[in-house]
Amino acid sequence: MKLVRSDSPEVVHSIASAGTLAVWNWPGLSLGCVANVLVMLIALSLSLTISVRTAAWLSIPVFLALNGYVVWRAVSARYQWLIAGCAEQVYIRLFAWLRKDRGDVNEPDVIVLEASEIASMSVKTLEVFLDGSKPKIVEWLVIQPAQAVADDVSKHIRPLLMPLDPDKAVYVENEGGCFTIGWKWWRPALRVFLQQVVRDCPSIVIAPEESSELDLNGIWRGISRNLRTDLKDLSSQDRQKLAQAMRLGFGCECAGLLSRYKWISFREAGAFLTEVVREEAGTSQPAVQG
Repeated sequence: MKLVRSDSPEVVHSIASAGTLAVWNWPGLSLGCVANVLVMLIALSLSLTISVRTAAWLSIPVFLALNGYVVWRAVSARYQWLIAGCAEQVYIRLFAWLRKDRGDVNEPDVIVLEASEIASMSVKTLEVFLDGSKPKIVEWLVIQPAQAVADDVSKHIRPLLMPLDPDKAVYVENEGGCFTIGWKWWRPALRVFLQQVVRDCPSIVIAPEESSELDLNGIWRGISRNLRTDLKDLSSQDRQKLAQAMRLGFGCECAGLLSRYKWISFREAGAFLTEVVREEAGTSQPAVQG
């Protein structure tokens, strides 16, 4: 195991040649097609209302600039990577600086693990039932380091994953000695990525998938049965579920559902949910009453 910078020659060369690579999932082609259709409609409207020449002068530069941007994003997406497998080594990008002028900070942001230093990789899924019987699926890639590097992970990696700097976007969590990576904004699909890992690093073990669920339906049923119930009287179990849903990125959905079932404003619901998360983190402040 070793720590390196993402702009080091070793990493740049490995990422360029990696067959297994997860990158930022930017849907440039679909967005580009939609934008091109809009440009064509605007050009047609200008040609009918003003003149064909005016439409051409205005639409062609926009069309070229738009498609140039789409191509540039498609090419640069490979540089916005998360994890790569190359020659029995796995490169994991721990974090990235949100501001370009922080790139000169002399802090390693990539961990390099030999295949022999990885005990297993697996998929962890959570079915979140926000309202009704159709769940939202949340997925994580879980990497279990071998026991030989467990102490080094705790000593050298965990301090790097504390997002104390607001300019640092942390991609990896280190819980229970495992690396956990949320798979929401990355492509290819997680299971496809693991198939590529096995192809390029056959010695890596893929552990059985772990599944669980988080059901919030009971919260709304309880509120509906007794609309006069104060929000601060919600059970600790319900508050824990709401806090977990907030941490998973379902804050807006939970606030909307809470305002609908409790008949309070979206702002009040959001303030209450924020307070619930603070309480779960051990920094409680007075809660908003409904």
